[in-house]
Amino acid sequence: MKYTETLKNIHRSLDRLGDLPVFSATINRIQQISASEESDAMALAMAIMKDASLSARLLKLANSSAYKRGQGNVNVVSRAVVLMGFNHIKNICLTLKLIESFHDEHPDLDVPGMMMRQFLSANIAKEIALRSKQNIDPEEAYMGALLFGLGEVMVACTLPEQYRKLLRLKESSDKKWALLQAEVLGISFSELGREMAAGWGYPKQILSTMSQVDMQQLDERSDLLSCLPSLSNGLVQQVYGQDLKNDQPYDQLVEAISNVGLIPFDDVGEVTIQCFRQVAKVSRTYGLKTRSLIPEFTESGNVAKDDMVRQLSFLAHSEAEQDEIDSQKREEPANQQEVVSDSQHQLDYLNQLTELIASDGNIHDVFKLAVEAIRQCASFDRSMLCLLSKQKKHLSVKMIEGEGIEPLQAYFERSQNGKADDLFFRVLEKQVTLLVNDLNEDGWSARLPPEFVSKVACQGFVLIPLVMGKRVIGMLYADRLAGAGPVSETDFNIFNQFSTQTRLALRYADSKAKR
Repeated sequence: MKYTETLKNIHRSLDRLGDLPVFSATINRIQQISASEESDAMALAMAIMKDASLSARLLKLANSSAYKRGQGNVNVVSRAVVLMGFNHIKNICLTLKLIESFHDEHPDLDVPGMMMRQFLSANIAKEIALRSKQNIDPEEAYMGALLFGLGEVMVACTLPEQYRKLLRLKESSDKKWALLQAEVLGISFSELGREMAAGWGYPKQILSTMSQVDMQQLDERSDLLSCLPSLSNGLVQQVYGQDLKNDQPYDQLVEAISNVGLIPFDDVGEVTIQCFRQVAKVSRTYGLKTRSLIPEFTESGNVAKDDMVRQLSFLAHSEAEQDEIDSQKREEPANQQEVVSDSQHQLDYLNQLTELIASDGNIHDVFKLAVEAIRQCASFDRSMLCLLSKQKKHLSVKMIEGEGIEPLQAYFERSQNGKADDLFFRVLEKQVTLLVNDLNEDGWSARLPPEFVSKVACQGFVLIPLVMGKRVIGMLYADRLAGAGPVSETDFNIFNQFSTQTRLALRYADSKAKR
């Protein structure tokens, strides 16, 4: 009875919401055309072009770095179909419409995060299929993994109170997650998703991939297509801390994917990172915020899993920074060419930093690039890196750029002396950012060390402590000379972006050192 009641309530909610665009006439038409041997690229393009929003976003994706392969600009949908192939275009359209379908009406339920995880899982399944010695269709693997979480997304959107109840039970009960779903809804999420997809006419080979698999029963003879969506979803759930009871342990999932897919164990981790990077790059075009991708890191005791989460967290933070820059660029007037150029300059530096850190670059090179970027991308007259001795008693200037750097360097080459100048040592000890927009306002000149005010001769400055592990190792500093005007909000935001990258590099270096 619970199962019948659940389905009735879902359909009632769908009627109220106007059904789901993902199962609209556009998608049905695309599926029929792409499945027909007699159809051509123009027929599929005509079906897609009936949906203006879908056409625009598809062309944007086709011209992105993730999909473009030196073929020149793709200006028409028919060319995108030819270059990418029928099945790939069908899956892209399904992904776009699926994400468009579910709106974030209940922020506490994190539906965008669910969609992002399904998108990541689908990409992992597809890449594993491509690498596997088993001869399976990678596009079918993608489709199955994308739809695998349909049941959970459906319940969260149509029955939010029931879903909140499930989340509370997940936190407090010792029962397995699938059993809790069955007790509350009369059916598990995976079974519900399969039932809904069957009702919408999805083929049997896709429906067969939407069931939870028992890892204990898998070996190299198991059908990869049938179990890959379940395994890739389980892997993503582990990375994002969704498997609270550890029903599918991380190491067992990786081993199962390796054994069934007939690929090396280490390749599974490599695929996860590769797909994560691609998903982060194209997520904005799909309409997802990159910050939804950032996994929350907590020590699990599993070295391989913890290392993976650290790497993915770093990559997601880097893409999120670029996401925010892109958002700022979209909000600015198009006719301000100089501002656009400055934003691109800033983005170039962020890309250089990201590549340097991702390639295990020397931390000295990261520092050097960050100091240069702060000076070049903002209106600061000087930028500087100072390092703190291990005893925390002495500051040394290691890198400095700009105009009139001699007095600045002379002041910050200092030891603690028990006087007013120890202010900066106290700031570092407390690990707080210090922003003074304008020394001429709010009595700052009287509150700062007199020698600093007289010798450094700045109008405004900002500094941020740098931490490695639990130890403060120094600071990044930038200022504007007296008479050059105060530190603006834009200046501070740019400084903060590059200092965030630097701190991420230190965190990454620290995690590597502990291995």
